[in-house]
Formats: sequence, structure tokens, C-alpha cells
Amino acid sequence: MERFIQYLDDLEDLFFAFALNWERICRACRFSFFISVSLIFQFLAIGLALSEPPLAVALLALLLVGLLHKVVLSNGTASLVTP
Repeated sequence: MERFIQYLDDLEDLFFAFALNWERICRACRFSFFISVSLIFQFLAIGLALSEPPLAVALLALLLVGLLHKVVLSNGTASLVTP
């Protein structure tokens, strides 16, 4: 019986050790997802710029206007560079 209780105690310790590292694991997963999506978008943008330059310039202009619109209408609460 004491072996079973020791087994449950070890299982509980393993669970709490995993729970303590869960935040770090989630942060690493989010970071790797962000990097992957960012690389995919960069390669798509390069491909678009090489295949259809006028369309790429038009898309860039729309993105820039949207970004400037957001900054102007934010009443000073948003900036182009996050601190």
C-alpha cells in the first residue's frame, strides 16, 4: 500500500512540475508559430513582388495607409514602434 501512495505522490510531483513549465512551453509554441507565419508571409510577399510588381506596390501602399490611419486615429495611444 505504501508503494502505491509513493507512486501517487511521484505522479503528483510530475504533474506540478509540468504545470510550472506550462507557461514557458506555451510561450515557446506561440513564438515558433509567429516566426513560421512571418516567414511564410515574407516568402509570399517576395514571390508576389517578383511575379506581379504593380500589384505588390499597390498592396504595400494599402498596408502603409492602413498603418498610418491607425496611428493617426489612436489619439496618441499607439505608435509605430512598441516599447
